[in-house]
Amino acid sequence: MTEIASNPTDAVRYQRLNRGLLLGYAGSSLLAYFVLPLLTHQVSSAWAWGLLPLALIANGYWATLHEAIHGQLLVRADSNRRAGRLLAILWGSSYRLLRFGHLMHHRFNRHRLDRPDSYDPAMTSRGKARLRFYAEMLGGLYVVELLTPLLYLLPARWVGRLVTTLYAGDEAPMPRLRALAEQALAGVKGMAEIRQDALIAWSLMVAGGIAWGPYWPAFLGFLLGRGLLVSLLDNVYHFGTPLDRVDYAYNLSLPRPLQRLFLNMNMHRLHHRRMQLPWWQLPRYFTADQEHYDGALIAGALRQLNGPLPIAPPSRPQAMAGRAPRVS
Repeated sequence: MTEIASNPTDAVRYQRLNRGLLLGYAGSSLLAYFVLPLLTHQVSSAWAWGLLPLALIANGYWATLHEAIHGQLLVRADSNRRAGRLLAILWGSSYRLLRFGHLMHHRFNRHRLDRPDSYDPAMTSRGKARLRFYAEMLGGLYVVELLTPLLYLLPARWVGRLVTTLYAGDEAPMPRLRALAEQALAGVKGMAEIRQDALIAWSLMVAGGIAWGPYWPAFLGFLLGRGLLVSLLDNVYHFGTPLDRVDYAYNLSLPRPLQRLFLNMNMHRLHHRRMQLPWWQLPRYFTADQEHYDGALIAGALRQLNGPLPIAPPSRPQAMAGRAPRVS
């Protein structure tokens, strides 16, 4: 793969932009939680409509949090972690949980717990698989992200058992994944951090609901709306991809303004192959590595509505946009 010399000037410029993204998205949540309800009560109920654009930028919010998860949002590791934790809490979840889940997705892509679009007909009925798939895609993923930290308010031994049970099984890579989960999510430090995040995140959401008062359905709609947008596209880059290709994903095209909102994460196969790259370097490497788009993101999102697929033979991606994707 081609290597491109980094430009220190670009790095400084984009670090400045990353700090702006952090402040902007953190501020957008606080605006939705506490400022807009004040304006709605004191000035005009029309201010409640301000929640709509704040919900519509949800994928940009997640992309910024995603940069922190990969250690690329801020230069210093401790500052980057604090930034990621702030964004995760204002998202309603825990940075440690989100980071673990996402990094394991990269390391063990398409393992048993990481393929909502596929099911084994010998183990699961088509109806049950479809119900689970649509529930997760239409906001259920976000609901899980909200509720899982609350489980950490249970006694520690119960939490440990839940983590072990979730990653039970002897098939690869479950034993290794289970050991990593027990270390990261069931240790004393991990549990304490996730409990703190859960208490802060839910205290903020409850306080936000109280601040909105009789307009609380608008606030709930904001939370669920941004969760829907992220849940809907969470697996779009992997829908129908081979179960035995850890580094495989689709590159899906977007109009330039949306690609900027998504911080180039639509170049998803490239991201999996070069996950150490910050978002602003992806377009250069997309060209240098002679990558290509497998279709449009909107087409990929609509294609998911066909429902989950029975497990296919290894190394045979489902057709994307009417043709089998090439692998460069």
